[in-house]
Amino acid sequence: MTDTSGGGGDKLIELLRLVESVDFDILLSSSDEVYKALADEQRRHLILHLIEQDTAVPLSRLAMELVSQSNDVPLTEVTSAEQEQMRLNLEHEHLPRLTDYGILSWSYGDDMIEPLSSLDSADRE
Repeated sequence: MTDTSGGGGDKLIELLRLVESVDFDILLSSSDEVYKALADEQRRHLILHLIEQDTAVPLSRLAMELVSQSNDVPLTEVTSAEQEQMRLNLEHEHLPRLTDYGILSWSYGDDMIEPLSSLDSADRE
């Protein structure tokens, strides 16, 4: 039996909630691609980070926080080169893929990334 008392269970629940939020037709037509999107560790960090946010996050700050999380280092130890590489990965790989699946709303050139919780409230209106 797995112990989920350390918060890991909460993160799993959030990921499952995220999968549920993906349009059912997309899951049926391209489920392998959706699972590939969630299989990437950086994208999982991105998704979980955006679920936890209350307000929009600048892309540069998001890149720094993801490098910190992924490498398990303090923000102060993230180099500008690592931050820039992550920003490029976000702009060219992760954000477009998550946008294609309707997980978030983003367009190339947008500097602010909205939290995923804002999608829930927009759906309810």
